[in-house]
Amino acid sequence: MEVEELTDIFYTSDKKGQVCRVKLNGQGFTLQRETTNNRSREQLIGLEDIVGSRCIVVKKDRRGCSMLCSSAAQNDGNRSDSGDDTKKKYNAITFQHNDASAYLYVFAYILNKKHLRNIIRRERTVLKLRFRSFDTFGDNMREAERWYHTVRAFKGRSLGCNDIDERRILVLLNPKSGSGKAREIFNRQVVPVLNEAEQPYDLHVTKHANYAREFVRVKVLDNYSGIVAVGGDGLFFEILNGLLMRADWLDARNILLGIVPCGSGNGLARSIAHVCGEPYEPKPILGATLTMLSGKSMAMDVVRVQQQNQILYSFLSVGWGLISDIDIESERLRSLGYQRFTIWTLHRLISLRTYRGKVSYLPKENVYMESDTISLAEPLPLKHSRSCNTCLDTMNSGCFQSTDCIEASKYYDVISLQNSISQSLKSRCDSWFSPASCRSTYHSVSESIYHSVDGGSDAESHLQHSNLSVHLCGPTGSAPTLNEPVPASWVVEEGEFVMVHAAYQTHLGSDCFFVPQAKFNDGIIYVVIIRSGISRSQLLNFLMGMSSGTHVPVTNNEFVKMVPVTALRIEPYDNEGILTVDGERIEFGPLQAELLPSMVRVMAPK
Repeated sequence: MEVEELTDIFYTSDKKGQVCRVKLNGQGFTLQRETTNNRSREQLIGLEDIVGSRCIVVKKDRRGCSMLCSSAAQNDGNRSDSGDDTKKKYNAITFQHNDASAYLYVFAYILNKKHLRNIIRRERTVLKLRFRSFDTFGDNMREAERWYHTVRAFKGRSLGCNDIDERRILVLLNPKSGSGKAREIFNRQVVPVLNEAEQPYDLHVTKHANYAREFVRVKVLDNYSGIVAVGGDGLFFEILNGLLMRADWLDARNILLGIVPCGSGNGLARSIAHVCGEPYEPKPILGATLTMLSGKSMAMDVVRVQQQNQILYSFLSVGWGLISDIDIESERLRSLGYQRFTIWTLHRLISLRTYRGKVSYLPKENVYMESDTISLAEPLPLKHSRSCNTCLDTMNSGCFQSTDCIEASKYYDVISLQNSISQSLKSRCDSWFSPASCRSTYHSVSESIYHSVDGGSDAESHLQHSNLSVHLCGPTGSAPTLNEPVPASWVVEEGEFVMVHAAYQTHLGSDCFFVPQAKFNDGIIYVVIIRSGISRSQLLNFLMGMSSGTHVPVTNNEFVKMVPVTALRIEPYDNEGILTVDGERIEFGPLQAELLPSMVRVMAPK
């Protein structure tokens, strides 16, 4: 169905009497201002940067301060009401100076390149449109709602459907992730953006280890468009394994998976941002939240890990030796956040360990059968966009001499304060979901559900500590089983190793650029092997180079090499060492890893 393009003339509040033509179409909002010398200046707020819009009613509280509330514009049944009937629905509202204006707020997050240090980040932008062409509030509100529904229709069409997906997002939050601030981060930084986008969600707080895995394995997922982990890579690991252990895993794997990085490592979130060319620092939470709302996704390879007593599914890495030792043993310093890795790296470098065993792998060129994978296009260069904190007032010949937007100066004072955490909270005072008094508590949108640690649904109450060592369901591979000998096409290396670490994402952590050439669905496991005999100075250079991706030599040498493979087997000779999958410690013993191409879909930036 074709969506009608809308155009109207507004006044700007920053310069009295200045006219601005506003056009809404499939590209977004185009603002065309008339300047001196009869020249015009255009600015575009792209549709891909808009997360949502809201029809607003301005009222006064008892102290005379202006406040904002939602107009419930999504109720189409109200569109035929007369102006008087519409006012009855807002009988608690005292209109300022008998003003019958209606407002449309448009929330966008636009790429902005700072001049200092060339930092590229997304910044919150609010476009405020005031409709007052008609004499009655009801008529003005219906006009504002027409623009509101048109924004939603264009957003839906950009996603290949008639309207925005109304299904909920299932959010699982680990309150102990990272430094233990995941709950606070979610309430302060994620919930406000979800509210602006009118995205309903169900929030469940995990209670113990493997809670998320068992929860996702038994949860009915029909009403969810995606599952998001608010925590670290360990929580996403549980969600992935719960999804692929379902009896209906073949259908369930099509649900979109996302992550809001609140852990210590955050390798997956950093990899998504890097591969898609989306800014990560200095606002990783904002970027991940916008990724949740983008409606975009990309296929991701999964690695099936087989041990004697269990099958696991991995999205990040499999490790034995140095990096795994650092990851697990530094848990005692978890309160330090990401810095714990640096401290324990120095400790482990001083007391270096080696491990005896055998490593077998199938090089990429000898893959059993090439799979059809969807290659992700190279990220487009970031475009510089100007911030547009704009308040516009619709033109009405009957009120040409009217004053500017109500509380306009206060609005601009608030929006301009976006450079610190405390000030960014103030910037949301004029948003639809909070009064002008600016409290730190945010309320979720209608239809959103929060399940506390002490309560929950009936299905949740049945979850107990489960022994998940027995594999239930899930995809299988074509490689020989762990008990069978490797085929002649495999390469076998034997001896003493400092580490063997296989990765399939660009980053193992937010500051660990481990495989610069990796893609999410390239069908490759990148195995880094470091043999015994390497000097501590060489190893120090390797570890320091991991932050920039320069750790692996261009040409493999006798001590360090990186090999692209599709299957891997690790067989330790001695009963010592640490084995990890996606940063989680697993039972020590032989393991085999095999790549399953494009097995799941992850949420991606626009």
